[in-house]
Amino acid sequence: MQEEAYWENLVKRSLCRFFLLAELARGPAHGYRINQAIQEACGGCCEPTEAMVYSTLKELTEGSYVEVTSETHGGRVRRVCHLTEAGFEAFRAAGSVWRKMLPQVQATAVMALSQPQELKLVGLTKGGVR
Repeated sequence: MQEEAYWENLVKRSLCRFFLLAELARGPAHGYRINQAIQEACGGCCEPTEAMVYSTLKELTEGSYVEVTSETHGGRVRRVCHLTEAGFEAFRAAGSVWRKMLPQVQATAVMALSQPQELKLVGLTKGGVR
């Protein structure tokens, strides 16, 4: 838990799901485009792996949040993902939760990155829990 990679992996999974729903809320897309959109949305802060994106897509499809159809473009068959009504509802619910949580997450991140002497002032150092 003391390594950033631990926390980054926790955040990646949640952001991957949220940004995947966001991309499909804009309209149908194929897997490669979804992966690109998620990476762009993360802005380099914690880019989910391709495997994480595809496993999330599979999970959302199995849960009936995403529907997959096949379309032919230039002789190539592509799997195109569409958000279902349940997927739109999940996206709205996620947006509501993120909107409520972000200010608290930001304030707590600022506190976590404060100097140790600043943390003592609020009683949060070792042995000084309020």
